[in-house]
Amino acid sequence: MREYETIYVLKPDLPQDQVTVLKDKVQDIIQKAEGKILHHVDWGKRRMAYQVEKFQQAQYLYLQYLDQGLAVAEIERILKNDDKVLKFLTVKVEEKVNVEDRLAQGGEAPIAPEELVREEPSHDRYPPRERYGDRDRDRERRHDAAPMADESIGEESPE
Repeated sequence: MREYETIYVLKPDLPQDQVTVLKDKVQDIIQKAEGKILHHVDWGKRRMAYQVEKFQQAQYLYLQYLDQGLAVAEIERILKNDDKVLKFLTVKVEEKVNVEDRLAQGGEAPIAPEELVREEPSHDRYPPRERYGDRDRDRERRHDAAPMADESIGEESPE
């Protein structure tokens, strides 16, 4: 079996019962294909990076499952043809998975990327002038070092 992750994004104005119906339909497809669901998490409404069909927010759902590859095409067909779905993405996480070991491993359901703790960068947005120098001062040095137009280059003065 293979391990897959599918994230699908629904319209934000859907009632919870329609979200549940779609979620159950996707789970039913996996079970009919003799796959195993590891996690099916509703991440809730979140702001999207860009507008999709005039929506600035969307309802995010995360699905992690084991399958032979039979359910993936059917899930994507259902999600593509459903007008409640704005976007979806399926990723193959692992090629060969031992089902018993993976089910025993289990683990906690993944949290939404926005909820991960991020460390602040160790550097400032604008580096200090000492590190990269003063551009105006460097420009003056370049102009001072350049020969003047009336000076001849390479000719020596007669003595």
